[in-house]
Amino acid sequence: MNPNCARCGKIVYPTEKVNCLDKFWHKACFHCETCKMTLNMKNYKGYEKKPYCNAHYPKQSFTMVADTPENLRLKQQSELQSQVRYKEEFEKNKGKGFSVVADTPELQRIKKTQDQISNVSAPAPVGHTTPAFLPSPPASGNMSGALGRAC
Repeated sequence: MNPNCARCGKIVYPTEKVNCLDKFWHKACFHCETCKMTLNMKNYKGYEKKPYCNAHYPKQSFTMVADTPENLRLKQQSELQSQVRYKEEFEKNKGKGFSVVADTPELQRIKKTQDQISNVSAPAPVGHTTPAFLPSPPASGNMSGALGRAC
């Protein structure tokens, strides 16, 4: 038994049958819902089980973001990182002797750089001298005047 056309409702015979969007169509009935341009299997776009040409394919415009767990997590994370939030936390904790600071990769990089700088510029421990802190020898070659008398 031959199926009926999804557009006109008449019987679709095998020679003119287009099977698309879970329906059967006459070749002439398979056209754009908006402009009535005849479509084929290569140039149609389906939306809600109806054929459209590329120019009239409905654009999905989302008006509201769903509150999925991932979206809620991203919203919370962006609020934590916002400058307004930081300022509020700073003002709230001002005078308490500490402030809450997120351990971001940028802050970790700055801390590491500061640690490296402080290690480089730290004075040598007492009793140890490094070549950078040795006095230069006098031109005469007598080192007793620069380092003191040897016993």
